[in-house]
Parts: sequence; structure tokens; C-alpha cells
Amino acid sequence: MSAPLKVVLVGLNSPGYQSLALGYIRAYAQSDDRLKGRVAFQTLDLTVDVDPWWVAYRVLPLEPDVVALSVTCWNARHVFDLCRIIRAASPHTRIVLGGPEVGPVAEQTLESHMEVDLIVRGEGEITFAEVLYALTRGRDVCRVEGVTARRPDGFVVSAGDRALIADLDSIPSPYLTGVMSPVDGGAYLETYRGCPHRCGYCFEGKGYGRVRSFSQGRVEAEIRTLAESHGVSSFSFIDPVFNLTQDRLEWLSAALAPYAANGLRLHTVEVDIERVDDDAAALLKRAGVCSVETGPQSVGAAALAECRRSFDPERFSTGVAALRRVGISVECDLIIGLPGDSTEEFFEGMEFCLALDPGRVQTSTLHVLPGTDLWLRAEELGLIFDVEPPHEIIATPRISYVDLRRAEVRATWIQRQYEARL
Repeated sequence: MSAPLKVVLVGLNSPGYQSLALGYIRAYAQSDDRLKGRVAFQTLDLTVDVDPWWVAYRVLPLEPDVVALSVTCWNARHVFDLCRIIRAASPHTRIVLGGPEVGPVAEQTLESHMEVDLIVRGEGEITFAEVLYALTRGRDVCRVEGVTARRPDGFVVSAGDRALIADLDSIPSPYLTGVMSPVDGGAYLETYRGCPHRCGYCFEGKGYGRVRSFSQGRVEAEIRTLAESHGVSSFSFIDPVFNLTQDRLEWLSAALAPYAANGLRLHTVEVDIERVDDDAAALLKRAGVCSVETGPQSVGAAALAECRRSFDPERFSTGVAALRRVGISVECDLIIGLPGDSTEEFFEGMEFCLALDPGRVQTSTLHVLPGTDLWLRAEELGLIFDVEPPHEIIATPRISYVDLRRAEVRATWIQRQYEARL
């Protein structure tokens, strides 16, 4: 038998984070009987504050046949710098990318980045395993569903889309298989994929016709193993909405309660605040939740309509108050530069949130992300933004570049005044 295909998966994460996506990718590929003995895997979970030249220094001595990276708007520039270095130093190494920054614009990405060979679109577990199988058999990767690739003649081609994974439990758990280990007493969990909302600025849920869940038994096994065998003291759930349904909230609260009683905590889970009452707040507290993140993103009617978001100020206020009564801190998020908003309406949103005394008010500037409605409708909406990641808004029909920058400075000052109030 020939030497195994050497595959290095590289995560360029924010400091203190791990790439759960790469954990799923590797766990699935390692479980594929067709690849056993034919592919050797190694994962490097690094951070974006490491110079790409030093990342390459970590990667290249491993002599990889394939380097795979997950790309977001936040790490894209580091990823592309790294890819150029690897391509120059090791021309025969195949460079494979996936993730929300490149999947929706796969052909454009390959046409503008000659150093990249192949992009996995959408959910990557099955597609990446199929790519590796094709490589071990000397087959054409351009025919693999869910792939956009560069042919030997230089032309970029896209195979058909791959269907969503119907049974999420068919993806082995990175934690239960030992592919990933918790870092600094924390771990990331995902209990479902998709999102019930279709917010115009967000990529969550795009391309997903429905919400698909991991089984309760699978999630409970991960919680139990992480809490009992690895001594994890905090979980971060990456679900778009933690309180997706009342039944789901009751189940998660019951599953987490024994560990919460022993000190395990959940930090900054995302909730639909308008569905939180005293009973829901009590369930979140029982689960060990100490902080939540929520909207409203904007209180302006025009911006809410353009982004397809609902907002009920009375229900929002009721949810914040219920959580504060049980000692859960609330982070209210607002976005500067949404289409339809003026700076005055943005600061009305800050005023509304601060009046609730939620615990924290976080502001961010709009990023027009590939694959989102705002990306597709940018010209129609008059949005001017940086085409290079992280795609920050430059101007809108109602807010000039100068006014955006002034709003950012003023918002930061207001946030600091609020945080220093005690």
C-alpha cells in the first residue's frame, strides 16, 4: 500500500477559541472506512494573532499533501496570506477551503485567489470525506457534489450542490471520539443546525430549509463526558437560539441542571428575548446560564423591515427584566449602518437598551457578509461596503462614511460610561 495521504486541518481562531467545524470534519472523515489506512490526519488549532509566516512554519514541516482551512470574515485575510506562503513553498500541496466566507462565493474566490485549489460549499463533513476519497483513488475531485475546483487547465468549475445531512448523529462527535479536547475548562456544543429566523445581515440558516437536530441522547452524552471526564466548567452553545422551543429549553435545563448545581456555567448563549418570561428565566438559571446575548440590533422600523426582523419593545423589556430578576446578565446587541437606519435611530436603540439596564450593551458596525440577503441586495439598497473581508460597511443612503465613524466613537464612549457606572 502507498503512503497515506497526509492531511493537515488548520484552524485560525480568535484567541481562546477552537474550531468545532474542523472537529466535525475530521471526526467524520476518520470514521469513513474507505479512508482508514489511506489518510493520516493532524489538526493545528492556532489563532489569528499568530503571523501567517509562523503558521506556515508550523504547517510545512508536516509535509502535507492537503491543507484544509475553515474561513470566516474574521480570519479570511490571515487565511489567504497563509495560502500564498504555502503555495510558494510547497507547490504540490493541495489547498482546500470551506466556511461561510468562501462557500457562497466559491467561483469568485478561486478566480481571485490562484493559490487555492478547491472550495467545499455548504456543510462540509460528507463533501470533504468524498474529496479525500477521490484523491486517494486518483479520481477527479471536480465531480464531487458540493465542490468548486480549479481544473488542470485553469478553468474553475462547480459540481452540483450536496443535499443537507438528514441525520446529524451520523456525524461522529469530536469530543466523544477524542478528536477534540476542551481548552482551559471550556467546550463548544451544537445541538441543531439551521435557524428559524431569516435576518438579512446574517448567514445562519441560509440554504437550510429546516432546523435539524442532534438527538437528545447524543447531546446528553457530550455534556456528561465533558463535565464528568474532562472537568469542563463552562459551555458555550453555538446554537443560533438557545430557547428554540419551550420543550427544548425544558430538556436542556434538566440535562444541565445536575452539573450547574456543581458549578458548571453557560456563558453568553443567544436567546430570543421576546419569548422569555419568568418560567423561561428560571429554566435558564437552572441550566447554569449566567449571561445571554440578544438583539434588538435596531429599533428603527425601516431597518427592521429591510432586515426582516420583528421587534416588540414591550415583550423585549419584559424578557430583560425576567432575566435580571434571576441574576442573568443580558447583552443587548445593536448594529450601526443597517439599511434604512439613520444615526439618530441607532442612538434611539442605545437609549432604549440602556434604559433597561441589561448588564451590557454591545454595538458593532454592519458587515455585509457573502450569501446574506444584504450582500445580494447591496446595490438595490445602496450599500457601499469593502469587498475585502471582513466586508465592513462604508456608507449607506442615510449614513455617510464620516457619520458612521462618528457614531462608532460616540457609541464606544457611551458603552464605557455605562460599564463604569458602578
